Amino acid sequence: SSTAAGSSEAATRWGGSAGTSHGAAGRWLILLRDFVFAELPESWADMQEPLLEGMCFTLKYLGMTLVEKPKGEDMAAAAIRRIVATARVGARKFQKVILTVSPRGISLQDADTKEMVENISIYRISYCTTDKLQNKVFAYVAQSQESGALECHAFLSPKKKIAQAVTLTVAQAFQMALDLWEAAHAGR
Repeated sequence: SSTAAGSSEAATRWGGSAGTSHGAAGRWLILLRDFVFAELPESWADMQEPLLEGMCFTLKYLGMTLVEKPKGEDMAAAAIRRIVATARVGARKFQKVILTVSPRGISLQDADTKEMVENISIYRISYCTTDKLQNKVFAYVAQSQESGALECHAFLSPKKKIAQAVTLTVAQAFQMALDLWEAAHAGR
């Protein structure tokens, strides 16, 4: 079951510690202790099956910036402002991506070429948000597999509700991954 957060903002945000443990069990325990889960809707049971396969959203990739902390509303808001400011300066067309959310994590595929851009394990994601001011922007913070640095990636959605849906879906995917992990390790 989920832990309901104390404010309405928390319904579209969740965050956890990037942790230092390299083992799955240690990682999950750190995440379980540090995460604040979005309140899951009444229809959550109906959404579990499609989420197992992956729920897809078509978004425009705005960019990435390095961050110091694995979670936090102020950190994310500042990172999103930097990404949006940099994106506005460039005269390039934004890459349209298909962002797929599942209990395994987030995968990014180029919408035009269908080429896989990136695959981020649920274990590496430490924060996810829909920005308050830039309310069509969805962002997540993840630890880079190559460098270990914390990166904030931001995406533009066509509507505010879609950005919020992506955020809630990632929170639900984390909850499902945790439930699956606990079920697999029950009795050990």
